[in-house]
Amino acid sequence: MVIDNKLQDEGRKELSVDVSALVGVLAVLALVAANGFFVAGEFALVKVRATRIEQLVEEGNKTAQIVLAQIRHLDTYIAATQLGITLASLALGWIGEPSLAHLIEPLFARIGGPAAEALTHSVAVTLSFIIITAGHIILGELVPKSIALQRTENAVFFVARPLLIFARLFHPFILLMNGIGNAVVKLFGLQATGEHGSVHSVEELELLVAQSRKGGELDAQEEEMLHHVFDFGEKTVQQVMRPRTEMTAVPLTISMEELRAIFAQEQYTRLPVYDGGPEQIVGMVHLKDFFTQQQTLNQTRPLTTVDILRPVIYVTETSSIENLLTQMRSSRIHLAIAIDEYGATAGMLTLEDIVEEIVGEVQDEFDTREQGIRSEVETFADGTFSVDGLMAIASFADQFGIKEPSSSAHTIAGYVFEHLDRLPLIGDSVMLEDYQLQVEELDHRRIARLHVLLHPKARPEEVDEQARSKQEQVHEL
Repeated sequence: MVIDNKLQDEGRKELSVDVSALVGVLAVLALVAANGFFVAGEFALVKVRATRIEQLVEEGNKTAQIVLAQIRHLDTYIAATQLGITLASLALGWIGEPSLAHLIEPLFARIGGPAAEALTHSVAVTLSFIIITAGHIILGELVPKSIALQRTENAVFFVARPLLIFARLFHPFILLMNGIGNAVVKLFGLQATGEHGSVHSVEELELLVAQSRKGGELDAQEEEMLHHVFDFGEKTVQQVMRPRTEMTAVPLTISMEELRAIFAQEQYTRLPVYDGGPEQIVGMVHLKDFFTQQQTLNQTRPLTTVDILRPVIYVTETSSIENLLTQMRSSRIHLAIAIDEYGATAGMLTLEDIVEEIVGEVQDEFDTREQGIRSEVETFADGTFSVDGLMAIASFADQFGIKEPSSSAHTIAGYVFEHLDRLPLIGDSVMLEDYQLQVEELDHRRIARLHVLLHPKARPEEVDEQARSKQEQVHEL
């Protein structure tokens, strides 16, 4: 009976040990999972796009409302995730190592000698520490972090409700911890987490666009359009306007027969009107007014230009086209006249000219291929280019990858004019870094187009590489 009782006691102890070990292993797995949960929550809250969550809130998504509130109180919920990570890590070290060590010790129980027990315990503790650390880092940190970064929206929706409950349970402690942390941060002259937004500079946004293009999220046309948007606010009227020499304007005294002929020939819907000379623009006439008013007034008296004269917007050459666009939208006047420092007409802009600074060339119902409209930059198989003389110097430098030259001129044709110091002839050329700018086409005394080629003195491999790169860029556009 005594022997049977001893066997029963030993059996109960072994069963107790097995159950304890099993509970310990389950606790380790649960704590690693909890650590991973809070790590995923932290990264997902930081990375998720607030605009996307706001869109889902507008669609009536209830979980999105919780996520949006967490984003708006980011400091509180980041503190909650940090608290969760810390508690899980401490508990993992406290429970995990002894539990695993207890399971590992029997594997070395057969080692004999007086130091067997101490050696067995040391080896078991060391192995359990390695296993716990590896599992903690891989399953509790790296894997959930990768999931949160690659599946941010799914991750943030998964953690939203449980994290909300956890934050409410530990709210007093989180509030105290967060307050102390923010006070310490402010000692270093920094802002607390919740006191600043995720704001990017234009340069950072351009880098994000470039990375999105490389990652295949944007095509070449979309990338180019976004870069135009970033540059839009810096452009002035002078850089975009059509010079006075390129304007088609009519005198205030023009007859209706002549006006009809010009509308038919030029195929414009709006024409500037001058009084005394082209440098004194007093308004504009619209094709629609010409036909509607002619039918109305011809019954009583002949129609004159004054009858259909509309106002225009007057701006300085240095005005921002961004401000001009706002003015056009508010006044519903889509033609502006640029005035130079002497009060004379320097050029004109239409709403279409401004929009084209973002989306590129826009052909209206009157633009046809038969008109011979050419691109601002054309590329040829031999690695040379044809450039519109009215192309801004800044745009030329940007597209050809060179430093913008110091010049009083604003167009690339003006730069050539400045360096020739005389009226240009076909074939005249000047140098701009490694590029030779050769007069290709003249419109009376104006340089209409330039032939651009890399100078032969440049290294052959440099010429080939730059030409190939530029060809690829232009073909993409």
